[in-house]
Amino acid sequence: MKRPTVKALTEVYTLVRIAFDRRTPLRVTAIVVLSAVYVLLPVDVLSDVIPIIGWSDDLLLALLGRHAVYRLVPESVVEDHRTVARSQLVVAVVVTLAVGVLVALIIARSLGVL
Repeated sequence: MKRPTVKALTEVYTLVRIAFDRRTPLRVTAIVVLSAVYVLLPVDVLSDVIPIIGWSDDLLLALLGRHAVYRLVPESVVEDHRTVARSQLVVAVVVTLAVGVLVALIIARSLGVL
């Protein structure tokens, strides 16, 4: 895999691990879940059909959510999860693919394909 892809997968897996850690405040879990839902759902403020502009709101919200999580969670917790995410890259790929398949199934079901 190329380096930016590895870094992105590690970052996503780190955020997922942080969201479900007992040391994490409930509002941080809510931020991660709501950010993921907004990015993954096809309903957006700016339509994803419009190239680049349509993806900008998803990217902006994801980056703002990531920034909020890293400001609200102690650095030691973030580093613990980032270290584990780096060492478990295969798990990060599997989690990311599973989420992608789940979203595709939900969209297909809502469109009546399944």
